[in-house]
Amino acid sequence: MRAPAIARWRNEVRCTDDGVGVNAATVDARLGALGIAPDHDDQRGLFGRGLRDVWLAQGGGRIEGVRDGRAVESWFFPAAGDAPYAFAHVIDEPANPAHARALGVDLTGTRVTVPLALRALPVNARLRRLVAQLIQIRPVLADPNRELWLELPGDAAQLVTEPTIEPDAGRSLLFDQEVAVQPGVTARITVRRAAAPIPLSPSRATRLGGLLVRSGRAAHEATLGNYEGAQGARHLFGDVRCEAIETLQRRPLNSLHPQVVVRVDRSGLNEHHPLVQRLRAAIDRVLAPIVADEERRASAHVVRPGRALRVRDEVGVRALNDALRNAFDAPGSSGFTQGGSGRANPTAADRETARDPAHAPSLNAVSQEASGERLRAALRFKQSPLRLHAGESRNTSLIFDPTRLSAGAPVSIQSDPGLHFKLQGDAIVPVNTRGGWSRLGGSIRARASVEPGERLMVTAQCAGHVAELEVIVVRHHSSGWVQEIARKDDDAVIEAHFDHEDGVVTVFEGRREFKALERAARASGLPKARLREYLPYRMLEVEVAANAVYAWAAEHIISRRLAGEDRFDGVEHAAAVRYEAQVLRHRTHEKLMRAFLDPEVFEGGVRLAHSAPRRRPDQPVLALESSSPHGLPRHGQG
Repeated sequence: MRAPAIARWRNEVRCTDDGVGVNAATVDARLGALGIAPDHDDQRGLFGRGLRDVWLAQGGGRIEGVRDGRAVESWFFPAAGDAPYAFAHVIDEPANPAHARALGVDLTGTRVTVPLALRALPVNARLRRLVAQLIQIRPVLADPNRELWLELPGDAAQLVTEPTIEPDAGRSLLFDQEVAVQPGVTARITVRRAAAPIPLSPSRATRLGGLLVRSGRAAHEATLGNYEGAQGARHLFGDVRCEAIETLQRRPLNSLHPQVVVRVDRSGLNEHHPLVQRLRAAIDRVLAPIVADEERRASAHVVRPGRALRVRDEVGVRALNDALRNAFDAPGSSGFTQGGSGRANPTAADRETARDPAHAPSLNAVSQEASGERLRAALRFKQSPLRLHAGESRNTSLIFDPTRLSAGAPVSIQSDPGLHFKLQGDAIVPVNTRGGWSRLGGSIRARASVEPGERLMVTAQCAGHVAELEVIVVRHHSSGWVQEIARKDDDAVIEAHFDHEDGVVTVFEGRREFKALERAARASGLPKARLREYLPYRMLEVEVAANAVYAWAAEHIISRRLAGEDRFDGVEHAAAVRYEAQVLRHRTHEKLMRAFLDPEVFEGGVRLAHSAPRRRPDQPVLALESSSPHGLPRHGQG
């Protein structure tokens, strides 16, 4: 054929279906035209157009099939001359049962193979997540009559399911109406609200949020129009159904000057087409009042604490950031193995366990096993996830186990678009230090074009071992994950929420327990401006804020440890997250309480008083020894 061959064909994607199949005549007819309409009107796509473009981009490919008693295997390459491409039938013969078995189908079917121009594949867990989130196959995943199975190297085939977003319990549906796009064309726009901010994806093709534009049985893109990146749009998702896209997409087949609605490479809608421009304008008109209302709600009912409380909050936030830094920091100087049992002063619980071992509380086996696997990793990044804002650069390091990776072994680094990772030295495993581990430093920079909320990955590979660094793009520029503690007078279902993009822990103080303590603080004689200095009230604030951060950190730690593990069901995963949150609380909560509360609380400054207004003489009252110039206890009475 005199066609340029692919120098390296290490990895490939194979897609097999058990439909009507193809034979040599079908391949000749369909690959030789711009795009051929499907056999039935209710089928999606234009056979040959997207497939041919993918093959040209990747440097070649092949198609195999069985149809009408004939078997075919055709190879496709870019042509050496003026022709855009060339293909040839390697097999064109009568079909027999062996051909069907080779394809993995019963009677008829097709297999398409696309080479990947990659030196190495991402880890299986990430590949599986990317496939499940791919926009173009959402209709397939949502169809109850079809199933998508994914088989990755080293793993058995697994069923791919449609990603789900938990809706807001109180305001799940924000808009659901038919809107006019242009004369004779309408679109059904549905906007829903998620319970939590939807994380952004490094690729628009795999995003979870936004409005999914659909026509017929195809999904084209997910968009938020001109509100991409807007703070008020972080909870929004839904779909836009415009059947005119399907009709106009087929018109270029018989046109001398074609202008397609969907891009040829299927990466989204053609923004230069008049219909697409009018459709996005209609989406903007729908989203404008919704986004404005979301931003108003976010800033409403905010409670401003006094100066003394803000000062204590700053001290507590620093302690909270130290706790998160230690939670996400992998062990370095301690090596790659767990320590011994150690010695410590026994507690009352320890003595009780020693007397009755049968009643000893059992630790979560899932978390213990995952922690051991993490410590036994051959290589890992020093800290993951890592926090970066747009344009920021930070140093990080890659740690190697010298007992499993010898010095001088090559190391390859791959990073998502939007990140730039640079090693400080040669890309090889360095000689181990006296601490028993090897360290390779590097710097990572988030490009100015990244959006807050994006989760990007850096993958390091060495001798078949893989380590991943998760980078979360944040909006704030503070020195830690947490920037401030905010208070809202809302009766929310949850006690507190941590938004890692803004670095804000929001405590919802309109709940009944806070209102009950607020009434108690007023009854004790505290003025309204100092109600939050009331000691029980302050302790409840600290508890719910810390628990929200512990839960967020535990979810990230467990998701990283158990990535790709299919043996954990929902109950086991929830138990692992709860256990990890308790571990974080056990390590740091005492320091956190000392940081958020006044020192007098831990120095015996709390006493029981037997005289208080509007109380019985024999009823004890909780107060602090130290008093303000006005004669009121510093935290009030209760």
